[in-house]
Amino acid sequence: MVTLIAFVVVFGTAVLFHELGHFLVAKASGIRVFEFAVGFGPALASTTWRGTKYSLRVFPLGGFVKMAGMDEPVDYAEDVPADDDPRSFQAKSLPVRLGTIAAGPLMNLVLAVLLFSLYFMLVTVPPMVTTVEPNSPAEIAGLLPGDTFISINGEEVIDADQVVGKIQQAAGQEIEIVVRRQGSLHTIKAVPQEVGGQGRLGFGISEAKPRYPFLTSVRAAAVQTWRLTAQLVGDITRMITGKQQVEISGPIGIVHIVGETARHGVPQLLILAVILNINLGLLNLLPVPVLDGGWLLILVLEAIRGKPLAPETRGIAQFIGLALLIMLMLFATFKDLARFSLFS
Repeated sequence: MVTLIAFVVVFGTAVLFHELGHFLVAKASGIRVFEFAVGFGPALASTTWRGTKYSLRVFPLGGFVKMAGMDEPVDYAEDVPADDDPRSFQAKSLPVRLGTIAAGPLMNLVLAVLLFSLYFMLVTVPPMVTTVEPNSPAEIAGLLPGDTFISINGEEVIDADQVVGKIQQAAGQEIEIVVRRQGSLHTIKAVPQEVGGQGRLGFGISEAKPRYPFLTSVRAAAVQTWRLTAQLVGDITRMITGKQQVEISGPIGIVHIVGETARHGVPQLLILAVILNINLGLLNLLPVPVLDGGWLLILVLEAIRGKPLAPETRGIAQFIGLALLIMLMLFATFKDLARFSLFS
C-alpha cells in the first residue's frame, strides 16, 4: 500500500504538473482549451468555467489537456474547423505554439526546483556514515554505511564535528552510539582505537544538513536542478552514442524504486521526485514524434518549409515515434524483469 500511494503521489504529480504547463500557457495565449482533467478514466466530477471543462477522473495518475486544433472537442457542438477558429492552436504564431508545447517539460523542471526548495527549507539531515574501513573498530562494532548519528553517550549530536570530537576524546574507552538505520534506532557499543593520542573508529562521515532560509533554499534548488539536468543530459548523450551502458527503468522498475525509497522516509522521496521530474522533462524534449520534442521538431520543420506537413506525413512520423516508444518500453520492462529476477 505504501508503494502504491507513493507511486501515485510522485508520478501522478509529475504528469499533472507537465500537463498544467501546457494548460497555463495555452490559456494565457488565448488558445481554446476544451478540457483540463486531473487523472484518467471515467469522470467522477466535472464543471465548466469560461469555456473549459475541468474534470476529476477515477485513476489519479497525472491528467491531460485538450486544445482546439490538436484534440477533439468535449462537446461536438463546439467543433470549429481549425482554419476558421482564431483560438485554435494551429492559428497561433510559431513562438506561441512552440511555447505551449515546451511548457510541459519546463514545468517539470519548475516542479523539481520547488521540491528541492522544500527539501532545503524543511529537511535536516544528521551526520551520516559514508564508508567503513575493513577490520576497523567501527566495522567490529557494527557501524554500516548509511547509518545516521543520533547521540553518543546519551548526548545528541547534530553535526560531524561533534561526532569526531567525542570519538577523539574517548580513546580506549567504550562509548555508546545511537544511530538510525532504515528508519529504526540501533544502539552500538564501540571502543575507539588510540592513534596519536586521539580516539579513532575508522569510518568516513558526511556533513549534516541544517534547514536553510527561503532565498538560500531557492538559490540552492536552482543550482542543484541545473547540475542534475546537465548530468542527465550528458548521461543520455553518452547512452545514445554508445559511450555508456544503457541503464533505464520501465514501469516495474519505477514502482519498485519509489516503493523502496518511500520506506526510507519523505526526504529521500522528495529527492527521487526531483530526479523523476527532471528525467520526465528531458525525455519529453527528445525529438521523437508523439513526444513534446517531436512536436517542436515538426513545428520548426513546418516553419522552415513555409507550409504544414501533409497529414499523411505527420501520421507516419507519429506512428514511427509511437513504435519507437513501445519498443523502448518493452526493452525497459525486459530489463526490469531481468534485474529483479522475475523470469525465474
